[in-house]
Amino acid sequence: MPRRNRRNPEYFHAPEPVDPSRTTPDAPAWASAAGFEVRTVGGQKPYRCPGCDHEVRASLVHLVVVPVGDADARRHWHTECWRKELRRLGLYHPPHSAM
Repeated sequence: MPRRNRRNPEYFHAPEPVDPSRTTPDAPAWASAAGFEVRTVGGQKPYRCPGCDHEVRASLVHLVVVPVGDADARRHWHTECWRKELRRLGLYHPPHSAM
């Protein structure tokens, strides 16, 4: 007899609303790159991440990347997707850990 793989309905929950105090206009230092303005936001609606082509859910804190001089080309990125894009472009500079 096959097993029943049922999850507890409490496992699935809606994301908590973003507290405006959790969002800042400043991005982490590693996220900055020449030619781009990067800021941290928590959106009110879902967006499509250009890095993975998945949805950036509403209320999820993420990065908005705007090419300098081209505000119409702004894109909403998952934080990790932007990190991978910076690595691909050779622009990623990881933070130095204190040892």
